[in-house]
Amino acid sequence: MLNQTKVEPTVTSERIPSLDFLRGVAILGILFINIESFVYPNPWSSWQYGYESAIDHNTRFWVYFLTQGKFYTMFALLFGVGFVIFMERIQQRVSGIKAMDIYVRRLLWLFIIGVIHAYFIWDGDILYHYAICGLLLLPFRSIANNHLILVLLFLASFLFLKSYESATKKQETYARYVEASNKKETEKTEKDEKLIASWKKRYSKKLSGLSKKVNAPKPTYWQGLVNSYQHLKVHKGEFYYQSLILSSLIVMIIGMLLFRVGIFSDYKTWKYYWLITSLVLVIGLVVNYTRYYHWTYEDHIPNLSTFKALLFTFPKELLGIAYVLLLNGIYQKYLKNITFKVFTKIGRTALSNYIFQSVILGFLFYGYGLGMHNGFSRFQLLGFVVAIWSIQILCTILWLKHYQQGPLEFIWRKLTYKSFNKN
Repeated sequence: MLNQTKVEPTVTSERIPSLDFLRGVAILGILFINIESFVYPNPWSSWQYGYESAIDHNTRFWVYFLTQGKFYTMFALLFGVGFVIFMERIQQRVSGIKAMDIYVRRLLWLFIIGVIHAYFIWDGDILYHYAICGLLLLPFRSIANNHLILVLLFLASFLFLKSYESATKKQETYARYVEASNKKETEKTEKDEKLIASWKKRYSKKLSGLSKKVNAPKPTYWQGLVNSYQHLKVHKGEFYYQSLILSSLIVMIIGMLLFRVGIFSDYKTWKYYWLITSLVLVIGLVVNYTRYYHWTYEDHIPNLSTFKALLFTFPKELLGIAYVLLLNGIYQKYLKNITFKVFTKIGRTALSNYIFQSVILGFLFYGYGLGMHNGFSRFQLLGFVVAIWSIQILCTILWLKHYQQGPLEFIWRKLTYKSFNKN
């Protein structure tokens, strides 16, 4: 017979303030990159769309150098932390198998929320990806820390191997390109010509501003749904972020380890906390600076270095982890007693604010809203980022004056716990 204890979600007093603070920083930080997906047809391009002057290239560099992927890394790490907290607290109230049932139901509803978000609002959703990764964490819940480190090394080896193979393949392609280019015109085959054309197209210096604002499509809402259906493949049982599965899982496991050693309750648990944080931060900054400087200003120059390929395997993850360590220490040492805890409030409503960002961005830039798609430079987008932050902060503060959690958090938790409390 099942335990009759009523299962309830975590109350506000049980929350760890430093974690809410970190979630708040992460949810605001992801806007730097997410906004580009709403504004530009090809947001990743280092030369196309949004470049009107040198300041736009510089803006792109600093935004990508300091933010691209870093705040999603923070989310993944905090997801791993949340996994440990959830399982520990729920197992204090119900039996082990029922605790796992509740956790799986929680992820199932997160997956559904993410899929709805992806198909009907923005196809760049990360929630359902994290929900699936969260299921993969279950086998690791009882593994000792030293064994988890071995698991991390094992998983990381696959990504390092992938980087090595990619570098080797590029080197081989370059060698064939050089060989084909050095042939006399009469000796070049059709295959040689295609190889030369393909290489030059990829590694030729592009001129900015080739795509005018008026050329950018402004689809209707229905056209957007069709595009999302064609772009996403969840309905076919395929991942959208296949390349991020292992890296996300690795970061989540690191989050589990960091929580277990107690740094989110008291950073001084680590004797050399600030030294470790400084080392990770400096290495992360150097690696990311090198990576994104090349991507922004020298993308036409092929990177043929095996060493750099291996170095660039975890650039955003490394700096994202450094951000967590740095901000966690700063919060506990200087900020936890400050009355106006704006980031903590955003963190308490992270799910609602994540979806809210997409709703605002869709209204501003998609054709079914104000239709300002591709209407602004990269530098000008920073103004929108600050404005949207202001809206989110104001709405969150007003909401939390009347309620203990965000609207989507309320719905998610009700769906998670409802059936279990009927027993």
